[in-house]
Amino acid sequence: MSSNTIKDQAKDAVDDVANSGKADQARGHANEVAGSARAKVGNFIGNEEMEAKGRVQEAEGKADRLKGEIKEKIEDVKDHVKAGVEAVKDKVNEVRNKH
Repeated sequence: MSSNTIKDQAKDAVDDVANSGKADQARGHANEVAGSARAKVGNFIGNEEMEAKGRVQEAEGKADRLKGEIKEKIEDVKDHVKAGVEAVKDKVNEVRNKH
C-alpha cells in the first residue's frame, strides 16, 4: 500500500470524525453553553447587543446539537437496515443450500 493511500485513508478518517454526529453534538453543546453565558453577562451589564448575540449563539448551538443527534439516529437506522439485509441474505443462502 502506498503512503499516499494511507495518508488519504487517514485524512478520510479524520474528516469522518470531525463531521460525525457526536462532533456536531459536542460543538453545539459548547456553543449553547457559551451563548447562554454571553447572554447572561450581557443582561447583567445591560448590554442588549451582547445579550442578543448570546441568544443567537445559544440557538445556533442548539441547532448544531440537534443536527448531531439526527445524524446519530440516521447512522443507527443505517446500521439496523444493514443488519437486516445481512440477515435476509443469510436466510436466502440457507434456503438455496437446502435445495
